[in-house]
Amino acid sequence: MTAEILHTHPLVEQILDAHRDHARGDDAGYDGYRGHAYRVLNLARAIAPEDPDRDEKLAVAAAFHDLDAFTSLDYLASSIRAQDAWLQSTGRAEWGPELAVVVAEHHRLRPCRGEHAYLAEAFRRADLADLSQGLVCSGIPRAHVRAVRAAFSVGPFFTRVVPRAIARNLAHHPLDPVPIVRARRALARAGHAADL
Repeated sequence: MTAEILHTHPLVEQILDAHRDHARGDDAGYDGYRGHAYRVLNLARAIAPEDPDRDEKLAVAAAFHDLDAFTSLDYLASSIRAQDAWLQSTGRAEWGPELAVVVAEHHRLRPCRGEHAYLAEAFRRADLADLSQGLVCSGIPRAHVRAVRAAFSVGPFFTRVVPRAIARNLAHHPLDPVPIVRARRALARAGHAADL
């Protein structure tokens, strides 16, 4: 049995509404990002172990994980800093180290290990299932991946926003073509160097 699909979550809505300026006026792209955030949240819920704060933590990470992809491909540290500021302002600062690892590691090519791996690995696998268009299900039931992907549109987020970020990065930083896989660097830049 797979997890029920959440079509809305108060924390995702609160965070995305408060951070719309990160889209730099790209409303269609931001609406697509909202769809991607809900896809990742729902896919991660299907495989993350039960925990009292699991859904809230996944919702926060889903809302922040690609937040600054609208301006740069080297966005992990800035997304983590925005997440930390929000966590601090809402009395959830103790979640900062764990959720920083979740965001930093979500493009990792190998399975996550370490103290926060239970949540980070579920999130990584969920993001991969969505990014791969459901070709790689990462242990998530294929029917659930299809249902979640059908429930939320990502609009131009994958077809325009992300390709533009890749092109800008290649033009300006050809020797650093994939900064989104540099988790340690992102954590250090965001002030979480010891969290991995």
